[in-house]
Amino acid sequence: MSYNLELHKINLKLNSITNPDDKIILLKQAILLADSNNDLECGFDFRLELIEEEFRTSRCIESFPAFTWLLETYDKNPEIFDEKDLLWKYRWLAQASYRNSNIEKEQIEKIFEDLKSRMTKNGYSLRGYYSLIIRWYNFIGDIEASDAYIELREKDTRDDMSHCVACELDISIESELIKGNVDRAIDIVHDIFVKKLSCNRMPFTTFCKFAYYLNKLGDSRAADFYEKAMYELKKNVDEEYGTFLSTVSLLINYLIYNDREKAFELFEKYSPWDFNSEDSLQFDFSVNVLNLFNVEGSRKIRISATHPLYDDSGEYNLKDLYSYYYNRALDLAEKFDARNNTSFFSKLLNDELKN
Repeated sequence: MSYNLELHKINLKLNSITNPDDKIILLKQAILLADSNNDLECGFDFRLELIEEEFRTSRCIESFPAFTWLLETYDKNPEIFDEKDLLWKYRWLAQASYRNSNIEKEQIEKIFEDLKSRMTKNGYSLRGYYSLIIRWYNFIGDIEASDAYIELREKDTRDDMSHCVACELDISIESELIKGNVDRAIDIVHDIFVKKLSCNRMPFTTFCKFAYYLNKLGDSRAADFYEKAMYELKKNVDEEYGTFLSTVSLLINYLIYNDREKAFELFEKYSPWDFNSEDSLQFDFSVNVLNLFNVEGSRKIRISATHPLYDDSGEYNLKDLYSYYYNRALDLAEKFDARNNTSFFSKLLNDELKN
């Protein structure tokens, strides 16, 4: 069969399916086919599409080698490709780099600097770069540094590499909630309501954060944000979007202390996203579901066959599940804290153990 005919058949299949996992399988076939025929253009385009599809999952396995190839190929052939096509994907991969506990801090900083350099070279402001750095400092618990970069972001120009307004507000809201400044966070979220700001993540992610943080503070307004989040979950969040694993786990955490049966329902529905997920998503999920299982006894639970504790009987000792998620969270907390030179992840775990 000729190369062009094989490629045509793969493209027809790609256009007929929506599941990202199925698309990734086909895209890997297409990449192998393009590479074996020395077709740089198709190899380039298929890798961009592969990264786009994996972004819809909770994993980041195929994207790193694909993007490394893209950067090397562009740098060797700048006259063939447009570097601007890479920059949005680069920002996604920069975030994914620090969510992987095995990537050294020095390497993460090199990725940040390289992205910054390429953005500047292509005429973009640093507003989008600052959003990345704000998320990084929130990730390691350095809220003072995060606030400093929020100020820098607000002074810089909005362009095509900037986050949308709703996403920028969500980042600012998270900083205020981490500090316990609830009323300030609610003032900021008012803009999302009034201006009806949204994207594929907002306002769902924002509502989940409010439900979680307000519940931890014993603020009765948490219930209203939980209802808003559940409305958005049913309306907008596709079941294939494993990238929402961490956010959904905030709702499970809220429900553990307000409606345990509903918490089990969400756990059963969304825990399959946890399989092979990024390290930080595994940590968030483990911590947020931990106290769902911190009771004596057993019960029937629908757990994916991919779960390490899967049992055909469907009957599980709850303390066994508690031990599994605790040990995984502890291992990841130690890895992240050692890498980041902080104790932030250990504190997050210990705070949940006190509840």
